[in-house]
Amino acid sequence: MLVHGFVRRVLLSAALSGAVAAGAACGPADDAGQGGPPTAAELAAALPEGDDLPGFTARPQDMPLLEKEDVVTADDPACRPVSDMMSVRPEHPRRAMVWATLTADGAPADAPPGSLVLTSHTAGDARAWLDDLRKALSECEGFTATSRRGWTYRFTVKPLPPPDAGDESVAYVLTNTSDIGGKGNVMTVVRTGSVLASYLLSRDTEWSGAVPASVAGPQHERLRDAGAGR
Repeated sequence: MLVHGFVRRVLLSAALSGAVAAGAACGPADDAGQGGPPTAAELAAALPEGDDLPGFTARPQDMPLLEKEDVVTADDPACRPVSDMMSVRPEHPRRAMVWATLTADGAPADAPPGSLVLTSHTAGDARAWLDDLRKALSECEGFTATSRRGWTYRFTVKPLPPPDAGDESVAYVLTNTSDIGGKGNVMTVVRTGSVLASYLLSRDTEWSGAVPASVAGPQHERLRDAGAGR
């Protein structure tokens, strides 16, 4: 499919995704009714669809983005929180994941779609990953990432002002140095309780900053309303 091909191209060419294959990335199942992290079903209930998010058309997807071979490591330990966003084996495990493509209103028909990925974690892991990302963005300017799939790329990292949304948030630009002329991708990560909402938007579509609070705020409330933001 076109969408899957684009997302995989982005991942392998210099993009960043908070998503992972549903089976390969998730840790042991938790019973949400017993207070564990939200399940995939609960996350799916909070996914936007159509024009739920202002300025975008959202289309929920059911295909995996990464597979078990997509174990990604960084040469600089200070950058691991960033490289972990592309890996099926992050330091802070994902317990469930759902995602949707995002197409900006008025975007050309051939413009690459963005994505919104919702992942659940233990509450401690969700907070810790945001803390680690915040620290990494103050220390990590670039790193070489290597995947067990067989690719190696050099990335640069540039922090951006995050939106005033959710319980906390971070934002940055990730650029593959081998993508000549490419402008990189904007990643915005917003925490709602034990859920991370990770937005990826290509700067090649002239998107330059973090996802605004007018988008991240309503999604934060959708998670709360669906009971997935605990």
